[in-house]
Amino acid sequence: KKRLAEYRIVRDKFLKENPTCEFPECSSREVTLHHGKGRIGSLLSDIRHFHALCDTHHRWVEENPLKAKEMGLSANRLDK
Repeated sequence: KKRLAEYRIVRDKFLKENPTCEFPECSSREVTLHHGKGRIGSLLSDIRHFHALCDTHHRWVEENPLKAKEMGLSANRLDK
């Protein structure tokens, strides 16, 4: 519970500072948080891998992992 409470603070701050979808040519301000390397362990709150994406592009990233990696919106958990 403590880790989730800390995560929510980090997440909310990130989304406040990044209010626009990061997907190229998208200007939606209705964004959610994408964890570019996943949410396991310390990755849950690691802002280096956070991306603000609208629902449409968040879904696109999840459905197109290879393209998303090419665009820098996702990475393998084991990548350095």
